[in-house]
This record gives sequence, structure tokens and C-alpha cells, in this order.
Amino acid sequence: MASDTDQPRRDTDGDVVVPVSLYKVVTVFSTLIAVALVVLGFLFLDAATGSVRQVALLGWFVGLALIVGGYLGYLTLRSNARTLERLLVGAVLVVVVGIGVPGVPGVPELVRGALDAAALSESQYQVLFGVSGLALIAGGAGVYILGTRFRTEGMGNPKDDAD
Repeated sequence: MASDTDQPRRDTDGDVVVPVSLYKVVTVFSTLIAVALVVLGFLFLDAATGSVRQVALLGWFVGLALIVGGYLGYLTLRSNARTLERLLVGAVLVVVVGIGVPGVPGVPELVRGALDAAALSESQYQVLFGVSGLALIAGGAGVYILGTRFRTEGMGNPKDDAD
């Protein structure tokens, strides 16, 4: 049976005190998600200032995000997989999502086709991508802020230190 110290609890200052293993997971993934959202946000802002319909990098970024997400999901399900299996799954994800298979184009090609097929003017694209970019940056900042609210039992709190 787990002791009370293994259970997350809220401190009086709003911090969430968690076990070290959970703290590591929260810190790593919240930082990873925050950085990815901010980078994607700036990519959207860059697309908003240029010719949006010709943004090949956006399709590749979406494809890369799907590959990484799929691979992390696979590793979560198969944490005891051998190295060769991990390499093969990674290679299959890159081929299927990034490049495509006969008859089914890859994600970058699908994104480019969707941008070309939409019935929006260039200025409407720019507004849509600009607002989306700002929202993604704000979302990344929010994820990072929430991730910093976690700490372990042994960590000090700078707010409690004497000046």
C-alpha cells in the first residue's frame, strides 16, 4: 500500500507536491509541449506574414509532430520493446506519415493540398494564421506556467526564504 507521501497534494501556496518520478515526467513533458507550441506559434506567425499557400514547412512540421506523437505513444504502450523494434516502428512512422505510401500522400502533401483547396483569400489566411500563432504561443506559455507549479517534497520554496 502506498504511503501518503506518494500521493500528490496541494500546498497552501498553490504548488502541487508530487513524488520525484511524477515530477520528472511532468517537468519533461510540460517543457516539451510548451516549446513545441511556441515554435509552432512562431511558425504560424511567419506563415501569416508571407505567402501562406506556399508554406511547405508547415506541412513538414505537422508531419513531424504526428511522427513524434505516434512514436511517444508507441513507447508508452511498449516500454519493454527491443532496439530493433523501436527503430523499425520509427522508420515506418517516418515513411507512412512523412513521405506517404502508394495511393496515400504524406501529411505535408495533404496540408499543402488542403491550403490550396480552401476557399479563403490570402488576407483571410493571414489573419487566421496570425491569430492561431498568437493562440499557440499563449497556450505554450500556459502549459509552461502550469508545469512550474509542481515540486517534490524535498524542494525548497523560494517564496519562503528570508531576504
